[in-house]
Amino acid sequence: MEVLLALARQPRQVLSREELEQEVWRGRVVTDDTLTNAISKLRRSLDDNPRQPRFIETIAKRGYRLNVSPTPIAGDVVAGTATRGTKVARQPLWRSWVLGGVLLAALTGLLAVWFWESSEPTIPSSSEGDRAISLAVIPFDVLGDDPSQAYFAEGISLDLITELSRVPGLLVIAPGTVFSYRDTEADDRRIASELGVRYLIRGGVQRIGERIRINVRVLDTNGGQTLWAERFVGEAERLFRIQDQVVQGIARGLPGRLELPERSADRRGATESIAAYDEFLRGLDYFGRRSPENNRLAKQHYERAIALDSGFARAYAGLAMVYARDATDGWDPKPDIALSRASELTEKAQRLDPSLHQAYFVEGLLALFRRNYEAAIGSTDHAISIKPSYADAYALRAWIEHFDGRIAEGLASMEQAVRLNPRIPSVYRVIRGALHYAQADLDKAIADLEIAVEVNPSFQNARIWLTAAYAAAGRIEDAQWQSSEILALHPDFSSSHSLWAFPIRDPAYSDRFLRDLRRAGLPD
Repeated sequence: MEVLLALARQPRQVLSREELEQEVWRGRVVTDDTLTNAISKLRRSLDDNPRQPRFIETIAKRGYRLNVSPTPIAGDVVAGTATRGTKVARQPLWRSWVLGGVLLAALTGLLAVWFWESSEPTIPSSSEGDRAISLAVIPFDVLGDDPSQAYFAEGISLDLITELSRVPGLLVIAPGTVFSYRDTEADDRRIASELGVRYLIRGGVQRIGERIRINVRVLDTNGGQTLWAERFVGEAERLFRIQDQVVQGIARGLPGRLELPERSADRRGATESIAAYDEFLRGLDYFGRRSPENNRLAKQHYERAIALDSGFARAYAGLAMVYARDATDGWDPKPDIALSRASELTEKAQRLDPSLHQAYFVEGLLALFRRNYEAAIGSTDHAISIKPSYADAYALRAWIEHFDGRIAEGLASMEQAVRLNPRIPSVYRVIRGALHYAQADLDKAIADLEIAVEVNPSFQNARIWLTAAYAAAGRIEDAQWQSSEILALHPDFSSSHSLWAFPIRDPAYSDRFLRDLRRAGLPD
């Protein structure tokens, strides 16, 4: 809504991404996806085609423009126009303007979309039949005046999420969602309500040379109480022991008697080398920014971490994920070799730490590409057994079930992934979109896949499934346009070869998928 108002304040003027982000988020740090998602929601609500826009136009390499001029409503009092001595109630801007034709009428639907998407997600029950204790770890602040340490604070937050996700009876919101609240001005009760959780973990990290300081507190948003708070100070080489103490303190601060899995540095793929850990966190930071170049940089940092500590299992698992992504996202011209390297690294990580959930995630992904669906499900389930709140593992399970023809089960797994990661990353939308395509529920498929493409235009898999969905829905012109984009990015693309990346088990389903791609003009 705020994005629409920002555009309406300067109608028919091009506003850059930077101008819109400053106007709407007022200096808060947001990801590149945040504005893109907002524009996409507006277009969907306004039924506005980005290729032939009536309202919101994308100006290449410049920004966005609203092609409607607002008109003040007759008789409405706008702030600042009253005579002296007259008491004026400031009216919301949207009440003071008609944004032209169907645009105003569409606002009703837009508000409904916003309300629905910010509503409280359903919290699943624990295995014992009781409602899980639900919490979110808000990304820790950087204490002090060194913003370059942001990646380090985020890494500590990620590690804390991982460790808490292993605790039975806890439902922990996934990093992809909680990181959207980085530097947010929203109050704790609002954040908790939007995430459907009761408890928030907040804190800050400061690293000065070889000294580490971590401040942590547990908040009960129902009553606005701080249940537990503590400050930890020590040498950087003791970081992992400090992290254990933090997890134990949080468990004590939460209600109930939580049983912590037995942990030790040698069993969690950790390292005692702060330098290796630092390289690992830098690799993790780049890996989270899904692109070929960032994948290359992540690979470099993971390799440096391994060079500093050859027993660092998590670094091997991270490097395996990099190679797997290079193959599955079409970034490596020799995907078979990339997958083979990913397999070697996964086995190494598992030998070093048999309890490392990331290693079983990669193992499941690799088994899928070998068309060993049962083994893929088994590895994914094992990852979930180690980390019950592992949203990405549920999403991978849904992907495997989709290719195995278990569509209803796939949608159920996807629902669980979204419960744990309600901000829905683009890869989740591709998986869910493909599941809806398999069901011939094309409106839902297209809705998810369009967002995935708009959020990450370089995500080829999203474009391929969107092309097929458009063709199946009879939107041949849209399908052909997506085809041209695919071929522009990958001139050697082959429809039949795409089945390597999409190992569909049912020949009838794969034939339907290929037929739709060919209808869109993609070569065999």
